[in-house]
Amino acid sequence: MISPVGVMYDYFSAASDESAATTIDLPGGPDGAGAQLPMPVPEIVRRYGRDGLREFLRPQLRLAETGFHVVATKGFDSTTDLGAIERILTGVDFDEFLARPRTSHAVAERDGGERLVLTISDELQGVLARVEADELTAAARRWVEEQGSGDTDVLGGLLHQLAELARGAQRRGERLYCWICV
Repeated sequence: MISPVGVMYDYFSAASDESAATTIDLPGGPDGAGAQLPMPVPEIVRRYGRDGLREFLRPQLRLAETGFHVVATKGFDSTTDLGAIERILTGVDFDEFLARPRTSHAVAERDGGERLVLTISDELQGVLARVEADELTAAARRWVEEQGSGDTDVLGGLLHQLAELARGAQRRGERLYCWICV
């Protein structure tokens, strides 16, 4: 589940597989330097407490300096976790999810797979783009219940941001991808 340490996942949109593949060699991936905090972490904690810091660190859709629309997070896998979310939202079987040609297809790879750029299926992008806010919240709740751990509010917030990313990508004629760095 979403974690402050561990594998980095930048969900982003791009006009083509070729364009998405270029992010593999960008320092920091499609998110570049990432969103900057308004002040040092100890100052945020002093002023706003740990809950305040958590708010500052929530994944947010943004137009990165690299020119890509990005939602950066840690610990939420583009295959297993998003596959479970699609199953919850639509009932699609995980094997069917995996069998799609654009589910987790590598468009770029470096360092023996420690850095990857994977496709997100068009079907999942469509689901995210059209799902209602209350359905996302319910899916987050169910996912946390099934996993036996996690924070429904944090996951729900991430799903809402991914849905907004999907809607924007559709408007721009783009597809979704995930840059992964171990």
